Amino acid sequence: MNRWILLLFFCGFIETLAAQSQEAKEWFDKGLKSYTARKTDEAATAFLKATEKDSTYADAWFKLGQINEVARKEALALQYYTKAIHFKPDDPALRQAHTYIGTRALRTGDYEKARPLFEFALKNTPPGSLIIKQLSRQLETCQFALAAKSKKINIKTADMGNVVNFSSNQYFPVLTADNETLIFTARSESGDENLYFSTLANNQWSKPQSISASINTAANEGTCSISADGRTLVFTSCDARDSFGSCDLYIARKTGNDWSTPENMGMSINTREWESQPSLSNDGTVLFFSSRRHGGFGEKDIWMSEFMNNQWTPAVNLGGLVNTARDEVSPFIHANGHTLFFASDGHIGMGGFDLYLTERKANGFTNPENLGYPLNNHLDQAALFIASDGKKGYYSTDNQRSTRLVEFEIPDELSRKFSRVNYVKGLVKDATTEKTIDADIELIDLKTNSLVTRLKADKQTGDFTAVLPNGSHFGLFVSRLGYFSKSLSFDFSEKTEADGKQITVMLVPVRKEVNIVLNNLFFDSGKATLKPESFAELDKLLQLLQQNAGLMVEISGHTDNIGKDTDNQALSEKRAMAVVAYLTAQGVAATRLKAVGYGEARPLMPNDTDENRRQNRRIEMKIL
Repeated sequence: MNRWILLLFFCGFIETLAAQSQEAKEWFDKGLKSYTARKTDEAATAFLKATEKDSTYADAWFKLGQINEVARKEALALQYYTKAIHFKPDDPALRQAHTYIGTRALRTGDYEKARPLFEFALKNTPPGSLIIKQLSRQLETCQFALAAKSKKINIKTADMGNVVNFSSNQYFPVLTADNETLIFTARSESGDENLYFSTLANNQWSKPQSISASINTAANEGTCSISADGRTLVFTSCDARDSFGSCDLYIARKTGNDWSTPENMGMSINTREWESQPSLSNDGTVLFFSSRRHGGFGEKDIWMSEFMNNQWTPAVNLGGLVNTARDEVSPFIHANGHTLFFASDGHIGMGGFDLYLTERKANGFTNPENLGYPLNNHLDQAALFIASDGKKGYYSTDNQRSTRLVEFEIPDELSRKFSRVNYVKGLVKDATTEKTIDADIELIDLKTNSLVTRLKADKQTGDFTAVLPNGSHFGLFVSRLGYFSKSLSFDFSEKTEADGKQITVMLVPVRKEVNIVLNNLFFDSGKATLKPESFAELDKLLQLLQQNAGLMVEISGHTDNIGKDTDNQALSEKRAMAVVAYLTAQGVAATRLKAVGYGEARPLMPNDTDENRRQNRRIEMKIL
């Protein structure tokens, strides 16, 4: 008896469900008619009635999702699409719901949730559909991001503090090569952008100050770049009187403590379109920037111009390996001169704008490499700056209330991807008066006898900063008309770390009976054959003799005290004669030259350390 009662009850329940489903179907059909007639409010009401009659009605939930997607009511669209998929998880007709939910999950960085949704949508989308390309890219982004997260880089960021972060919004930080001057953009509450600088002393950053009244104006100035010595500034100004377009690039130069009046960089750089986010090479001769100008690969591309023959060359596009059909922005050329960092939403990454690096080679740029997680995540990343010594990185972070500058230690995983550089910060003085003077400075790669960079000491202060990459042997030549050139040697052939040096260069006026050490003449141990690294120094000496036809000079060789006195005497003579032979072969009259060897008789330093003995092994020049 009990079994019959249960059976009758169950049959009645099934009949009730069938009735409810039929009523739900009627409401659904009403909703479809209203939806077709574009009466979305009526349609939504009908579809909701259908779900009230049958809470498992996936098609009704799906249509509610579509209505709210069009109305941009994201929370409701997600809720309804999720219900539709729950009740019909394998229905190909619901691929739009999978795509919508997957796209929102991707935007929040929930790659684990997004990937199967995109896989389903892609599998069930007809071939040739316009959305195939989008789905394929979104799925590739998920796969890349999950792989990147599995290889997480250890990075700990630190806020730069309230002294530097003095405004509600500051961004686009850059530093000089000595890491002692920080320049950045700050925006006021009224929206005015200006450039500010802070200096480092006793490991503390000073209160930011306006960079200059001649640079900051009522227009917006920002997104700047500075040369290694801090004396050439390129920045963006928008809506200025002499601009070609909405935002143009301007240049200013510093003498002493004063900045010149900025100049528009001209038609080789600026167009009627948007130009911004400049990055200047350490010597101020190569400029990278982002532009929306015509002739590129996408919306915003990275372009490059070089300063040659006292003018900027017409900007050229960096090409299709770097630039994409989307946006490439915020380029940053490291002080090493060949590693370019930039942000892009066109290359496959973790969603939004990611940070990449590419290397500049003789035949172009290498395929960009994503910097990995967590430097990159589902949010937009841009405006990365890495110090010349490769020890710290700087960028800005956004929250709902403000934008603040942060710094972080460069992890080994990133450090291995680019070469660091050293710097020499110098002061040039007259050796007689000890007053500061300006001078011409050349950095030459002694291994190739090629010019690396040419710069000038400040006219007022005598200051200069030269960047020296690792991996070679360099000669630094400081010269001024009427003075003996001063040469310095820096061998970084085997060096991987980076550090800075501070020197004072005393230039000696040209006069008789002055001994000048020629620091960049090199011989193998115990031999008198000039090595190729010596040619740069020899050519500087040749130039002096050619410019001063009446000069008579003595070339003297000196050794340390290792070995027999007689052997050292003979070696010093042979080395002096080798220098004279080079000069006479270049056309200098033999009657103007005298070769002398002093052996170990005239040491500059006690022969008690390797470094002192190195200084004693030398070639000198004296005016007779």
